[in-house]
Amino acid sequence: MPKLREIRPNLWIYEIAAPSFVARAVVVKGGERAVVWDTMSLPSEAAPLAEAIAGMPYYAVYSHGDWDHAWGTSGLGFGRLGVIAHEECRRRFGDDLPRQLQRLQIAEAGKWESVRLIPPNITFTSRMRLDLGGLTLDLHYVPGHTIDSIVGWIPEWGVLLGGDAIETPLPVVNSAHLLAGWLGALQSWRNLESLERSIASHGSMDGRESLDQTVDYLQALSGDRQFKLPRKLKDFYRETHQKNLIVVDGGLSLHE
Repeated sequence: MPKLREIRPNLWIYEIAAPSFVARAVVVKGGERAVVWDTMSLPSEAAPLAEAIAGMPYYAVYSHGDWDHAWGTSGLGFGRLGVIAHEECRRRFGDDLPRQLQRLQIAEAGKWESVRLIPPNITFTSRMRLDLGGLTLDLHYVPGHTIDSIVGWIPEWGVLLGGDAIETPLPVVNSAHLLAGWLGALQSWRNLESLERSIASHGSMDGRESLDQTVDYLQALSGDRQFKLPRKLKDFYRETHQKNLIVVDGGLSLHE
């Protein structure tokens, strides 16, 4: 079983490798409360996240509702103060996510039976601040990858938790209509001098690389279609780039 890795005092990452990408969750611990940022795919994958919490009261925060981010919540330990996400995420838990889970349970029998979808019981529409005790986590709505996507900002550390709003080598674009707002929001974060590290759920977490590369890609996707892809690119991301071009060129929105 993968283990948590402390990358700075009171900040842990937890990674699980899938065939096409690495999925990453984050644990942030303040003086009084903690946050589990995303709960992975399965309850068994989420259980080790409780190790870093060490019995502290905590919030589970969903960067968005996709299967690799928010389906393992029932595997967390006791002491949960609530499950936080955007209001659109709560809607998805009553709409497309149960249907997706049912399809996966049929397609991959035996893998998904342990999943119990736990919708957020605390939601926001634009911004929400969590006081963890000497440490702050600001949640910001950044629709783009999905309609319910958010990012988390820890001002005391200069750390941006990007979910799938940022991703290397390139993000998944599901809606042409959300692209301009998504890009504008990330450009604002990019201009923030106090930002020292961006942590994507998939891809790089070195310095600001994931944020910078995502902005560069979305800028190219919005205009210059001659974006230079990395030479070594997994099939998943090569196919994703082609799908992104189709979505943007056709002004499409892809839905479950």
